[in-house]
Amino acid sequence: MLVAATVAGLVLLLSAAGTAWPWASPETAALGLVVAALAAATVLRARRAADPVLPPRLLRVRTFALACVTSVLMGAVMFGAVVYLPQYLQVVRGHGPAVAGLLMLPLVGAMIVTTALVGRAIVHTGRWKVFPAVGCGLMVAGSALLAGLDPATPPAQLATAMALLGTGIGMTQQVLVLIAQDSAGPEDLGVAGSAATSTRMLGGALGVAAFGALIADRLRSDLPAVLSAANLPSDTGAVRRLLGTPAEIAALPTELADAVRTSFAAALQTVFLACVPIAALALLAVLLTRETALGTR
Repeated sequence: MLVAATVAGLVLLLSAAGTAWPWASPETAALGLVVAALAAATVLRARRAADPVLPPRLLRVRTFALACVTSVLMGAVMFGAVVYLPQYLQVVRGHGPAVAGLLMLPLVGAMIVTTALVGRAIVHTGRWKVFPAVGCGLMVAGSALLAGLDPATPPAQLATAMALLGTGIGMTQQVLVLIAQDSAGPEDLGVAGSAATSTRMLGGALGVAAFGALIADRLRSDLPAVLSAANLPSDTGAVRRLLGTPAEIAALPTELADAVRTSFAAALQTVFLACVPIAALALLAVLLTRETALGTR
C-alpha cells in the first residue's frame, strides 16, 4: 500500500506540477513533502517487515540495483515512445488510429524480433552485457533522431528512428530481468524478476507523466500568441478548446490547425531530446555493471 501510494503521489506530482499549478507553488511543495514522507515510510516499513515486498538486502547487490536503475530509465524512454509517437502520427501527420498503429510496426516489430534473437544469442554464448550496452547506445541514437521530428519529417527517417529505438529496447529489456534474477539467490528469484519488471513500469509511468507535462507546457506557451494573432480569445479555456481529438484538430481552420500541429511537433522534439540523456544514463548504468557468468552466483 505504501509503495503504491508513493508511486501514485510521484506520478501526480510530475503530471500536475506545471500544468494544474506552477512548479514554484505551495501545492507543489506540499505534494513533494507528502511523497517524501511516503517514500521514507516505505523504506522504514521494508526494513522492519518480516517478509517485505522487496527485501532491502537485494538493493545491496550491485548487479541487481543497477539492473533496476537501468529498467527505470529504459522504461521512461520506451513508454514515452509508445505513448507519444502514435499521437504524433495522428495529430501532426493526420493519420487515423489504424494507420498510426501500422506505422508503429518498425518500433514494435524491432522490439519483438530483437528480444527473441538476443535470448537465443545469450543461450548459445553465455555472454549478456554486450546486448544491453549496444541496446542503450541504439536508444540514444534513436531518441536523437526522433528529437528532430517536425510535420515534414520523411517517413523513411521516422521509420529508421523507430527501428533503432525498438532494436535498442529489444536488446535491453528482457536481459535486465535475466541479470536481476541471476544476481539474486534462489529464494529471491521471483522477487528479483518482478522488481526488474516493476521498475520498468515505474519508469514508464514517471516518464509519461513528465513528458506529458512538457508537452502541455509547450502548447500553453505557443498557442495563445496564435489565437491573439487571429483576433480570437487567448485565455486558458480557449487553448484547451484547440486541443481536442485528432479529428477535432483537423476540423479547425487551417491556420489554427497548422499552429497546433507545429506546436505539438515542437513539444515532441523536447520530449525525445530529454530521452537522449535518459538513455545515456541507462548506458552508463549498464557499463558500470560487472558481467559474470550466468548461474554462478
